[in-house]
Amino acid sequence: MPYRAAMAIKKTSGGQGTRDKLIDAAFRAVARDGLADTNVKSIAAEAGVNPGLLHYHFASKDALLEAAVDSVTARYMAEIDALIAATPRSELFDAYVHFAADTLDANRDLFRVRLSLGVRAMNDARLAARLEVANEAIRRRLATVFAAGAGRDEVEDRDRLRARMTKAAFEGMMLSWLTQPDFPMRAALGEWAAGMRAGLDESD
Repeated sequence: MPYRAAMAIKKTSGGQGTRDKLIDAAFRAVARDGLADTNVKSIAAEAGVNPGLLHYHFASKDALLEAAVDSVTARYMAEIDALIAATPRSELFDAYVHFAADTLDANRDLFRVRLSLGVRAMNDARLAARLEVANEAIRRRLATVFAAGAGRDEVEDRDRLRARMTKAAFEGMMLSWLTQPDFPMRAALGEWAAGMRAGLDESD
């Protein structure tokens, strides 16, 4: 799924608290260097703080990384909520498609970090459960978009199924986009939107 990481992760300002500095720094470090090469020292250096402060604010490096993803995901979902609230129901599906395309580049780092954590979650049930909380929140919003696209006010099971399938498909497309420089991400997104629109029009 697209997420607006650019607006969420910026260079820290002088007035930012240490905890928030560490959250933003951890996100930037993992996006740039990967999970394996990100450690307490590199995060602290990125944040411009003493490494000991990381353990003062977080139980572990993993706890900090999870907080970083939670922070960015929450800001992304707030954008989706604003889009849903401001857009007439009849226009919501198309508005969401435009939003997804327009924010691809801005959210590239978030895709990278979330997919990295997703790989780790295959062998970490606690992390998998934590990531699923955010995934379910995103799917709920997608289901609302699909119901609106079908001309319905109430979300139904078919909308939830479409949301689940779309979330999984988007993660696959994002992985291809991040690992294959020539992957036609925008074209793929356009094909998905056209197919989904046709399905909504025909079945609903």
